[in-house]
Amino acid sequence: MKSGENIIRPLWVTFGLLTLVIIAYVLFQYPQPGVADQGDFDRVMFVSGLELKAEYINNPNRFLDYTVTNYKISEVSLLSPLSRLKATSISYVITLITLLCKTFGQDTFKTGYLAIAYILMYVFAMFVIIKYLNIDNKLRLTFFMSVALLVFLDGNYLVWFNSLYGEPMMITTLMLYIAAWVYYIHHRNVLKSEEKVFSKIMFVYLAAFLFLGSKMQVLSALPVILFMLGRLFWENRHLLKPYQAGLLCLLYFILIAYPLGLNLVNKDISKDTQYDSVFYGILKDASNPAQDLIDMGLNPDLAVDAGKHSFLEKGEYIKYVPHSQITQEEFYSKMSNAKLVKFYLTHPSRLLEGMKYTASQAFFTSSFLGKYSREYSETPVREFNRFTLWSSFREHQLPKNLFFLVVIFAAVLITSLITFVKNKGLSEITARIQLLWGIMLIGLLQFPMPFVGNGQADTSKQLYLFNFVFDVIVVVSFCWCLNQLLDFSYSKKSLEKSQGNIDFRQSRQLTPNK
Repeated sequence: MKSGENIIRPLWVTFGLLTLVIIAYVLFQYPQPGVADQGDFDRVMFVSGLELKAEYINNPNRFLDYTVTNYKISEVSLLSPLSRLKATSISYVITLITLLCKTFGQDTFKTGYLAIAYILMYVFAMFVIIKYLNIDNKLRLTFFMSVALLVFLDGNYLVWFNSLYGEPMMITTLMLYIAAWVYYIHHRNVLKSEEKVFSKIMFVYLAAFLFLGSKMQVLSALPVILFMLGRLFWENRHLLKPYQAGLLCLLYFILIAYPLGLNLVNKDISKDTQYDSVFYGILKDASNPAQDLIDMGLNPDLAVDAGKHSFLEKGEYIKYVPHSQITQEEFYSKMSNAKLVKFYLTHPSRLLEGMKYTASQAFFTSSFLGKYSREYSETPVREFNRFTLWSSFREHQLPKNLFFLVVIFAAVLITSLITFVKNKGLSEITARIQLLWGIMLIGLLQFPMPFVGNGQADTSKQLYLFNFVFDVIVVVSFCWCLNQLLDFSYSKKSLEKSQGNIDFRQSRQLTPNK
């Protein structure tokens, strides 16, 4: 065992050094990159105790073209951080950082601090996953680490870390959620004898809480998370003390209330997405938008603004301006998510067309937004190519169509089902496969959301989490294929060696004794 550890230990050192080098190159080499605000930062600042510095107030240059990395920390009361418990989970991280800044007499928050916090959580999760997958073969571990570094440290993931977007919080906390499960699964057999299961379950619950609160769009993952945690509780119910079981039940209900509460708090954002889902989704490119409105029980006159999204100047709308009184009366008060779902269920061809459009927007983790500050370049720089080999390949070489996605997910599902059946007696393997199914389902539920819930507005950005789940599947698939090749190679060598021994024994038997 010690000799095996001595062989593998240098791999871990190499993995750590490469991780540091890649992150330093992508995020901290001059000029330090980030992602410009497209209008999302204000609501994050509002709930996190941040303000714009004087030079950026009423300055349109902070939108779309140039990054803004320095923010003023608001003067807050001692109770203010407690009020942020109902905010998105990114505000928890920002609040901790701002408290540290205040402790050291600093009133400026830098998004670089947030990037470091993300990196610590993200790399820690990667380390836990790789370590507790128990890969004790040097070649397999080398391959897995290499693929993980190439895919998960891609520059078009890391560059978002240096911003106030919710996207990096989503993928970081999902990585933590996966890590918590892998850690629990690894220890599960031991835990059943030592009865130290509670702390391991708490890690899973905490990661789930942070993930569900990372962004409003993660609400679609709530049923999957609740099912997974429900099974986790049920299979350990006999090992938990009464107060532990009671606490987990309370946390379970908090997990339900928290993301639902976030959506209620952000009603104005919901109105924008509701407007886009109809005017820029169902009605856009429709052959008969008036009839579509009638089918939804809405005034067909709304068709005069078909094809408009909710972020245009007021003068560009013919009649139904978002958030206006007439739009409130004729649209918002009469429209609901139930009507939206009913429309697509009764018009499946329209849903299929929408999914085809969504597929055409998949695999983009880059963006048109500026990547550097105005101090670095007066001309907005939108391209970013630091360690983006994987995302560039994914974006330009993989087919962007619904058929390709269906084939990939179906192939992984069928293969994992076969593997599950073959290893039904091995609880650690089957539990990992079930975890994979849960992650796949989270990704699949993300896929229809951008179009159904937001029309054709900002589709590629809304697929950010789906793309990350797709990359998880890619890494798992690559490593599974390598394992099959190595197993085949080892078995072939073993067979040849065994056959050679048989031939040798037979030759000895045929040789007469002297």
